[in-house]
Amino acid sequence: MKKILFLAMAAAAMAGCSQNEEIENAGQKAEIEFGTVVKAGTKAVITTNDNFDKFTVRGYKTSDAMGPTVQLETGFIDNLELEKSSGWKYTNTFYWPLTGKVQFFATSPAQSFNLPVGYPTFDYTIKGVASQEDLLAANVIDQAKGAGAIILPFQHLLTQVNFTIKGATPDFTYTVSKLVIKGAKDKATFTFDGTATVGEWKNIVASVPAPEYVYQPETAVSVAPTADEPDIEQKLETTGNALFMLMPQDLSGVTLDITYTAAPTANTTAYTYNDTKTINLTGTWGMAQNIRYTLALTNDASPVEFGIPTVGGWENKAGTGETPVTSVSN
Repeated sequence: MKKILFLAMAAAAMAGCSQNEEIENAGQKAEIEFGTVVKAGTKAVITTNDNFDKFTVRGYKTSDAMGPTVQLETGFIDNLELEKSSGWKYTNTFYWPLTGKVQFFATSPAQSFNLPVGYPTFDYTIKGVASQEDLLAANVIDQAKGAGAIILPFQHLLTQVNFTIKGATPDFTYTVSKLVIKGAKDKATFTFDGTATVGEWKNIVASVPAPEYVYQPETAVSVAPTADEPDIEQKLETTGNALFMLMPQDLSGVTLDITYTAAPTANTTAYTYNDTKTINLTGTWGMAQNIRYTLALTNDASPVEFGIPTVGGWENKAGTGETPVTSVSN
């Protein structure tokens, strides 16, 4: 299941004397107020309700329901940035228009929207490992005066890719110093679709030259199975972080290079293996999935073994009766 962050906002047309013909009269205007309610809940920090602190929303006024032939126009709510600092902070005051509908689209971090006919899009390129980030988006369409608070359910758009190591032979210590993912596509266009899944990635391609995503910890990571604990494992990422945050895609042509040593635990400098092995990754990385590969390292030149990777979606707490992370009072 996918972990979804809930944000609530009541939003609308631009305020000001010049817009009086489109908004509620002064006696009916209601200023938007935000309050937060937090649910329980080494590279890219995974966004959760606890650390979610900024997003940008856009509101487009339309006379008709949103659809593939609607042309959205700016000038309604443009790039409104909200920050969580003693409550969600933002500039200006907004009010519902008297007629028509409002289409809401939001991202975190902010993205530059394209407005073709139909739903908005944005282009995105995966950053280098040291700068990788969680990317979230939400949309709520066809809202009109009287709808009350607008709940924006934020969806994770990328794929967490994590690795766990284990040793194939007890009484050996296996130490990983480097991982390199090669052949992964890094560029695509995201298109909103007005649904709970928010949208989809299209035109997924690789930059030229193709990127290499390198994990090289300051201190190498080791695992040392024993006869009593032959299946002991060690995760490579730290708590609250993803090792890699990458573009969802088919894995044709994607490989992993793993550099490690193997030596008897009683003499960890007497290496029986000290080199790099290459593994072909297969299958697909899905949007908002947490993919974990468990690598069974050998103490010689035989191939590294791994089974089917585990796929865990970011947890979705929708429908559990928990209070959304942000609530609104009008």
